[in-house]
Amino acid sequence: MNKKIVKKDGPTINKIIKKDGSIVYRANIYLGVDVNTGKSVRTSITAKTQKAIKLKASKAINDFQDNGCTRLAKVNCKTFDELISLWWNNHKLSLKNNTVTSNENFINSYICPALGAYSISRITTSLIQNQMNIWANNANSSKLYTTGSTKSYSVLLNIITRIFQYGISIGVVTFNPARDVILPRIKRQENKKIKYFENSELKVWYDFLNSVPNTEQDALLVTLCKLLLSTGMRVNEALALNWSDIDYHNGVVSVTKTLDSKGKLESTPKTRSSARIIDIDQSTILLLKQYQNRQRNLFLKSGLNINGIIFTNGIKPYLLRSTLLARLKKYFTLAKVPDIGFHGFRHTHASLLLNAGVEYKELQHRLGHAQLSMTMDTYSHLSAKNARAVVDIFDKAIQNL
Repeated sequence: MNKKIVKKDGPTINKIIKKDGSIVYRANIYLGVDVNTGKSVRTSITAKTQKAIKLKASKAINDFQDNGCTRLAKVNCKTFDELISLWWNNHKLSLKNNTVTSNENFINSYICPALGAYSISRITTSLIQNQMNIWANNANSSKLYTTGSTKSYSVLLNIITRIFQYGISIGVVTFNPARDVILPRIKRQENKKIKYFENSELKVWYDFLNSVPNTEQDALLVTLCKLLLSTGMRVNEALALNWSDIDYHNGVVSVTKTLDSKGKLESTPKTRSSARIIDIDQSTILLLKQYQNRQRNLFLKSGLNINGIIFTNGIKPYLLRSTLLARLKKYFTLAKVPDIGFHGFRHTHASLLLNAGVEYKELQHRLGHAQLSMTMDTYSHLSAKNARAVVDIFDKAIQNL
């Protein structure tokens, strides 16, 4: 049984008679407006007497105000290091392994040494701006490769901004000093020359691959190298492939996953655009079929389990790029060609297609670049290289009018 008791100097109190005959009092108390959500906040209070209701209501209102007028739990956080730790433990749960590793490097190598020891209340916009200027100056000078300098200082500012925004959401700070920081510009520098095989070098390389002894270890690496050259895949995308990703009938490879730097499988590739279907030629199809038959026969005899993975030794499910790199370097030396690394095969594939007249948009999809500008910026040198050929085509077109 409920009975309302209206008090002029306090909240409306409900008198409740329980089944056992005992009496309790309950009231719905208005605490105020949450500063983070902008919503009205109320709470329910129960006590054995009306006087106790009033005392509990007063305490609830005071607690709400002491907590910064928010229902979020108050967090005791004094130094920026402590806030970084709180943010990172929450934020890293949504990241891929490679992103976790790179962000941890930014935090531990740059942000914590520069700002971590400061009291949160002492970190101002001018303090962050000064630190950004230091990082930018180092990036624009000969100090780039010394400790505490990076070209990615824009990423550092982004992380610091996110940390303070998180601090606002948990009630540790009331404003974000990083939001008003002006990002210094980096000096325009020459584009880093990408490594790839010229046509003459590529012929030498293919001749060498075809002459490599037909051992199991060599067959795996030769197949991997040729697949990378024919598809432009990233090496960790290829190392994550299963035989079920190869469609011999339609002549395509489905890229749906990748490995991180430690050889752990990621259920999605590098970016959303990296998930793609790549057409493959008949020579590559034949190469993969021959390697699959060889692998199947070997593992049946040895009793090893291939788990449907293409590039595996049957012992560890996935091979590390770093493990294969040492043997690849030996190949480069024996073939007497430049060391372009695994990624150089991707660049070689792109250069061949562009020189053959493939459009940038098609190349963007094949390589899995998130933006067309990334493809064009990376291979702009090839456009300059083909400038003479474009003029010749135009000249012939005019003559044929």
